[in-house]
Amino acid sequence: MNKKGITIIEVLVSISLVSIIVLLLLNVILSLNKINNDDSYASQDEIDRSEIIKLIEDDFLALKLNGLTIEENKITFNYLDSTKKLIIFKDKIVYDNKEYPLESPKATYDSCFSYHYTQIDDNYYLITIDIPVLIDNVNTTKIDDLSLSYLALKNEFNNYPSNYTCSK
Repeated sequence: MNKKGITIIEVLVSISLVSIIVLLLLNVILSLNKINNDDSYASQDEIDRSEIIKLIEDDFLALKLNGLTIEENKITFNYLDSTKKLIIFKDKIVYDNKEYPLESPKATYDSCFSYHYTQIDDNYYLITIDIPVLIDNVNTTKIDDLSLSYLALKNEFNNYPSNYTCSK
């Protein structure tokens, strides 16, 4: 072995080791970037769901919800002077003709939503609607679901189904 310098073999081994380390680091950086993108999609989806909930619940109060009808993937809200539809697709929700798509590639809406009408007492009732958000086709947590509620005074003109469970 040459004691005054390094051999060509030592240079090649060093370059190979450095190349392997650089490739591993690049792979880690790309994985972190993908995770960051998934988190940003999830954050945007959460913001959109909050916007939908606020919009619908504001309409309940401002337009005076007076009844609703339910079909397989659609809820029609009947207000005193108008109607608005909430349509559930796998990749988006449409409310009052405005689309709110899911950005996260693993998330979908479950068209099998739940609706409950609860009579609190002789004067009040509560309506709850839950639209599950599935991650890889599994409802992993209720936190992600789109949940609406409406508490109101009863009157003789209200028209609500008692409960709804999808036929899935």
